[in-house]
Amino acid sequence: MNAEKRRVVLKIGGSVLPDEASFPSVAAHIADFLRAESGIERLYIVVSAMKGATDRAIDRLAPDPEAKSGLRRLLEWDAGAFLPDVKWNRPRYSLALLWGEIEAAHILSEALLEEGVRAKIVTQLGLFPIVVTGAYLRSNLDLAASRRRFVVFERIYRDERVLILSGFGAVNGRDEPALLGRNASDYVAAILSALDDKVDLTIFLKDVGGIFSCFQTDKQRLIRMTDVDRLRAACPEKILDPRVLDIIACDFRVTGSAVGSRGTLVRRAKTA
Repeated sequence: MNAEKRRVVLKIGGSVLPDEASFPSVAAHIADFLRAESGIERLYIVVSAMKGATDRAIDRLAPDPEAKSGLRRLLEWDAGAFLPDVKWNRPRYSLALLWGEIEAAHILSEALLEEGVRAKIVTQLGLFPIVVTGAYLRSNLDLAASRRRFVVFERIYRDERVLILSGFGAVNGRDEPALLGRNASDYVAAILSALDDKVDLTIFLKDVGGIFSCFQTDKQRLIRMTDVDRLRAACPEKILDPRVLDIIACDFRVTGSAVGSRGTLVRRAKTA
């Protein structure tokens, strides 16, 4: 990595956050990474909820089996596929489902402080830099509005080296929390790379050390790609939200539980 000033996005998956006891180890890795990479002027950390937190939130909101099934389906539908059930199309439900990410952001901040790293927390209850449109539980990115909002975001947080952002969702035009669909924290990290043109690397920290096709089947294969376009053609399954490949604007790496481990580096295809 270059010694010059640069910005990096680190996305921490819920698979490496099984419980609160896992945060100190992750924080120690992040602190080591920052010490080793002194040229990083800003590290964005996008954090998922602890493993199982979203499922538990769904269970609380929809104890009835039929309602539970409907809510899960709404969280996973493809954008534009159908109109969501108006019963669930309310900001209080998106906030309830986001709470695991918000909690994780605060726990990680405390763990980082123990390592001597001060981080600023940004959640969907504040000046979140990503703006969306559509239903509360499955919104669509408004990239133009997000770019305008990022100008203000950058001005306010220009002196912060470490920013922790809660994943899974964003805000709509009324500053209400809205979700980007199930398992969308990868997407949030990728969007940040498109909003901040100083970001040159995004690291996806997961419980796997690479990108696979046919993941968890007898045909599982590690994909080693040199650019995003080739990776898209290979159709990776279950490792990254596929929307990542459409928006990410930098090289990226999928790595195991150590932030600095090599993992699979994918280079962004150069455009004319």
